[in-house]
Amino acid sequence: MRGAATIGIGAAGGFVFFLLNLPLPWVLGSLAGAALITQVSTFRPSLPQAWRSYAMVAIGTMLGTGFTPDVVARAGTWGISLAAMSLLSFAFGLFAYAVFRRWGDMNRETALFSAMPGGLSVVTMLAEHYKTEANRVVLCHTARLVVLLASAPLLLEWMSGLDLSAANQTAFTAPEAFDLTEHGKLALVALASWYLASLLRFPSVMLLLPLLTSAVLHASGTSTVHVPILLSILAQIVIGSGVGARFAKYTLRQIARDGWLAGLVGIVLAAGSLAAAFILATFTGGDIAPLFLAYLPGGAPELGVVALALMIDPAMVAAHHVLRVFLIVAILPYAASRVGTPRKERR
Repeated sequence: MRGAATIGIGAAGGFVFFLLNLPLPWVLGSLAGAALITQVSTFRPSLPQAWRSYAMVAIGTMLGTGFTPDVVARAGTWGISLAAMSLLSFAFGLFAYAVFRRWGDMNRETALFSAMPGGLSVVTMLAEHYKTEANRVVLCHTARLVVLLASAPLLLEWMSGLDLSAANQTAFTAPEAFDLTEHGKLALVALASWYLASLLRFPSVMLLLPLLTSAVLHASGTSTVHVPILLSILAQIVIGSGVGARFAKYTLRQIARDGWLAGLVGIVLAAGSLAAAFILATFTGGDIAPLFLAYLPGGAPELGVVALALMIDPAMVAAHHVLRVFLIVAILPYAASRVGTPRKERR
C-alpha cells in the first residue's frame, strides 16, 4: 500500500509537470512530488525493491531498442569518446573525493564512496564492508543526481536549441501501433532477462542483462518494436519516485549539511561534462548533446531515461554509462582497500 501511494504521489507530480509542459515531467515531476511529501508530511514514501527491479528491466529493454543495425554500424566510432569518458570519470572522482575530505568533514572511506561518479547500487553494496557512514553516502549521491537531472534539460536546451517541452507531446502524437506478435516477443525476452538476472548477483544486472538481450534482438533485425509509451512512463515514475523517496531518511538539517556540498559538486561536474562534450565534439565532429549525457556522472538508469525521453542517441549514452558501471565495479574495491580497512578485519 505504501508503494502504491508512492507511485500515486509520483504520478501526480509527473502529471503536474506535464500540464506545465516542463522538461522530463515524468522523471522530475515524480521526483519532486515524492521528495516534497517527505518534508511536509509524516508520510514516508517507499517502493518495494522488486518494483524498482521491474522498472530497471523495462528501462534496460527500452535502451536496448536503440541498438538498431545502423547504430551498431557506427558503434566503432565511440572508442575515443569511451576513453575520454573513462578518464573524465577518474578525474571527477578525484575532485569529489578531495572536496568531501576537505569541506565535508568525512572520513576517507565515506568520502571515497560518496565521490564515485555513479553506480549507487555498487557503491551501497560495497559500503557495507567498510567504515562508511552509509546514509551520508546515499544522500551525497542522491543530491548530486537531483542536480544533474534538473540541470541537464536546461543545459541541453541552451547549447543545442532543442525544444525539450515539445518532446513531452511527441510520444502521444504518433504512438507506435501495437503488434501482439512483435510486442509479445519483446515481452518474452524481457521476462526471460528478468528471470536470469534474478539468479545472478552482479550489480545493476537488472538493467544490464535486459539491455544486452534487447540490443541483440534489435541489432540483428529480429525485432523493430519499442516498449509501449504507458509502460515507459510508468518506469520513469518508478525511477523518479524512488530517487525522491530517499529523502524520507533525512531531516532538513542533514540535507543542509551534506546535500548542499554534493549539489555544488554536481554543478561543477555538470559544467565539466559540458566542457568535455564541447571539446570532443569539436575534434571529432560528433554531436554535443549525447556526449554531454554520456559524460554526466550520474546513475545509468536515470540518465538512460533522460536520453530515452528526449530521444538523444540512447544507445550511445547507454554504452557509456554501462562502461562506467563496469569501471566502478573493477576499481572501487581496490581503491577502498587502499584508503581503509574492511570491517571484518577491524579489531
